[in-house]
Amino acid sequence: MRWKADMGVWQDVHLKGKTSMLRSLVWCCLSVITLGAQAAPAVVEESLSLRIRLGSRSERLETLVVRPAGPGRFPLALIVNGSAGQAPSAMHADWLAHLAHDFAHRGWIAASVVWPGYGRSTGTFDGEAGTCAAPHVVTFLEARANELGAALAALRARADVDPQITLGLGVSIGGAAMLALSAHPDKPLSAVINMSGGVYHYRQVGVAESNCALYQQDLVENMANFGRKNPTPTLWLYAENDPFFDPAFAQRMWSAYQSTGGQAAFLALPAFGESGHTLYKQAANALTQAPIDAFLRRNRLPAFDDGALAPLTAAMSAADRGLIRQYVNTPTEKALVMSGDTQRPFWHYGARTLDDARQQALDGCRQAGDRSCRVLAENLNPVDGWEAALHQAKGRQ
Repeated sequence: MRWKADMGVWQDVHLKGKTSMLRSLVWCCLSVITLGAQAAPAVVEESLSLRIRLGSRSERLETLVVRPAGPGRFPLALIVNGSAGQAPSAMHADWLAHLAHDFAHRGWIAASVVWPGYGRSTGTFDGEAGTCAAPHVVTFLEARANELGAALAALRARADVDPQITLGLGVSIGGAAMLALSAHPDKPLSAVINMSGGVYHYRQVGVAESNCALYQQDLVENMANFGRKNPTPTLWLYAENDPFFDPAFAQRMWSAYQSTGGQAAFLALPAFGESGHTLYKQAANALTQAPIDAFLRRNRLPAFDDGALAPLTAAMSAADRGLIRQYVNTPTEKALVMSGDTQRPFWHYGARTLDDARQQALDGCRQAGDRSCRVLAENLNPVDGWEAALHQAKGRQ
């Protein structure tokens, strides 16, 4: 995705004559030099079919692994989707690639998996949760937790995984399933991020059935069971306009989880988009990234460090520093570009490769009619020569 500042953010004063032409030439030359010596990718992707064991049978889960480049063993972040309703075959592991990339840049080996029967995964998505009159949510959530546990076991066997530190991030039914998994006797997860987690009953896909109080109560009671004497730190993220788990009901689940000893931090986020149940989307990073990093730091787990951008931020005006903060809170892969003509910032985020993010940001700058565009930062690192770029841009004002 591409973003650019309004015309008035960084004012452009066009210079005249030979001085302007010379400065344009110097700026363009600097851009060529910088773009000719790009750093190697910091993370790498791997698509695979992950073999898991479920009792007496085996299945294969479509999986996208994103890991830091280079040798080493890394803590594992297991990421899983919610329900796809009527189109599970259309949901694939790269649906949450931006979350996997973010965790890889934090220092994790991140694996986005899709449920059996989804995407290119084998098997079927089974597990009966009962009805509004006779709910049995635990059957459904335990089936999901067992599938996640099997995926976790398979991933821990990799030579590049440190099996001592594992985090689970689940969306919707994935969030509730991660809480169920964290309650297993062997406590397989070091921490859980529950994003809009829960289960609801429906007859029409995407519409929670009304008058389903017994079903909701069963879900609440299960949350209490999952939290019972459970030391696993958890973060619960819910948006104000979630159509399935509104703030009052979300806090009811959270209170039940805590009441039996569960360790949970709850954050009620403002309304997001048309449905607050879509906090997994790239645009939601502006709401979720900072609390996720705060949670990771509190629990001494790898988190983003934007300290390398501090000199670049300090060189900006007070108004422009807010733009850098907006850039920081977008998902990787991303690049920040500045126009040499107008001193306007452009960036592109959520790309699958840094090369693509860089090119898209530069294209956005050039398509706006600017004669020279310069990369200032890639992900959370300034590029070599950013000081010269800013000095040259200010000289053109």
